[in-house]
Amino acid sequence: MHHIRGRISNSIKIINERRLIKSQGQAVSQSMLRITVQCLIAMVMLFLIALFVPQVRLLWVTTKLLVQQDLWLLEAFLILSVPLFVSVRPMSREWRLSRHHMLLAALALVALCYLGHRLLLMGYDLSRDEQMASFDAAIFSHGRLAWPLPPAWQKDAAALNLEFMLPVGQPIAWVSAYLPFNAALRAAIGMIADPALTGPLLTAGSLLLIWSIAKRVWPEDREAPTIAALLLLGSGQFVITGMTAYAMPGHLFFNLLWLRLFLADRRLCDGLAILVGFVATGLHQPLFHPMFVAPFLLLPLLERRWLRFAIFSLGYGAIGIFWLSWPIFIHGLVAGPASVTAAAGTDYLSRLLQVFSLTIANPTLTAANMLRFCTWQHLFLLPLMAIGFRAVRENRLAAAVAASFLLPIFVMAIILPYQGIGFGYRYLHGLLGNSVLLALFGWQKLKGRHEEMRPVILRATVASLLVLLPMQAWMAHARYAPFARASTQIEQSGADYFLIKATAGPLTHDLVLNRPDLSNRPLRLQAEEINDMPALARRICHSGASVALGDDGFYAATWAYFDNKAERLASANIPRLRAPFEEAGCSVRILR
Repeated sequence: MHHIRGRISNSIKIINERRLIKSQGQAVSQSMLRITVQCLIAMVMLFLIALFVPQVRLLWVTTKLLVQQDLWLLEAFLILSVPLFVSVRPMSREWRLSRHHMLLAALALVALCYLGHRLLLMGYDLSRDEQMASFDAAIFSHGRLAWPLPPAWQKDAAALNLEFMLPVGQPIAWVSAYLPFNAALRAAIGMIADPALTGPLLTAGSLLLIWSIAKRVWPEDREAPTIAALLLLGSGQFVITGMTAYAMPGHLFFNLLWLRLFLADRRLCDGLAILVGFVATGLHQPLFHPMFVAPFLLLPLLERRWLRFAIFSLGYGAIGIFWLSWPIFIHGLVAGPASVTAAAGTDYLSRLLQVFSLTIANPTLTAANMLRFCTWQHLFLLPLMAIGFRAVRENRLAAAVAASFLLPIFVMAIILPYQGIGFGYRYLHGLLGNSVLLALFGWQKLKGRHEEMRPVILRATVASLLVLLPMQAWMAHARYAPFARASTQIEQSGADYFLIKATAGPLTHDLVLNRPDLSNRPLRLQAEEINDMPALARRICHSGASVALGDDGFYAATWAYFDNKAERLASANIPRLRAPFEEAGCSVRILR
């Protein structure tokens, strides 16, 4: 903490030094420097609040990422931000990226994100969210909405890992509890190319769309689209999330596509926007896109354009009814005569009420989320956003953009403050376009002072791309690598089954990943979810199958990543876990 205090003191000290722009723009640069320092102080306050996240259940993951990633990025922000304003010379030449430049940038971004998935993330789906996208895509690619489970596994389906599936015990088929369009997009891309290109393509599309929206909103400012593209490209959250199977690149793309159509303000475009809204709402959760859209739908109401407001209201009413009914329809495909549905039910309202929580963890987790959002963005995004919020009182579009950005923060702080694994604040990923547009409203507020601000933004962009983004890429690789290597070791074990106990290592339950048709070998089984292990052993060992287990050495790298001392429970559990399988005739091998 003394390092952080020192950085802030140095920042305030530099404000009073005479090394800033020696021109009529000095007052502007001084003001921007003060706003930047205020943003840094706010980030430090978020860090201090986040330190009080309760260490219960999986919330310890938030604290670990706070210390292992966000603290270092916060230090980088403190070191890099203030020198942006030192000895700056005005730049008179405007920045303009043509359509051809943007197409080349988009193609380069596709390549970067795809290579990042293969090399940085090792082609691995780490979180259950990512795994379910690939899982469902495999189902949809075969023309099915759910994959039938063999009768022999229906009773023991929980051992195959039913996390994030519909809450149905002993199902006759399985598919994730998520809405289908993110996986459907991956399945569609997979028909002609690698499904892993889905995220990169959506991310590149978002870059082109924010450029187009900036041109539409500020047609007289030929520099605004370029600033928009630079701010988005400088976001580590934007680039690295584009390497994953998360639904978030899809949310950003379809939100921006919807906004571009909405701003066109033509009847045909409004109809297309409603179709886009249908897809966006059905990406994976039905809440995110409607929260983005709601403030914009107030604009025709305030403008007394009753027909336009009615069309959108009826359209989104129908969209909501359809997608809220989807889990009930899917329940009919996965539940059989012997299935048991959880008390919460399968509809979204029941499941939402089940996860709803309002405790001391909510504000601390939200502070951690917001700090994580800030530290994974372009170095100069927050100061420009801070100025852009001033436009809310005088510009209805700015107010809608701001409300659309803020609404999910408050809603998710109440209903689901824990985001788990992600780069930046995952639940705000679909609103990165909003943050850039707010920053552009701030850029417009600085009209007349652009010459003084160009070198600052240029420096911030260079620092974001050459310092922050490599740091974030290394952090992403370090997070994925131990689990990717463990998964590869399991695949190469040559066993028929691999048994995983949750206490063997941190977050090891996510290693229990099987294909929908159970064609993978070894099949991965979650030990805690096996109701009758001797009976299961007798069933699978009658043909002399092999079972593998991991010892403490196998899980050591996962413990090391979180800087935790290995609890050495994996080796201690081996005798008890192997006994029923050896007695039933299976051979047991140990992975080290």
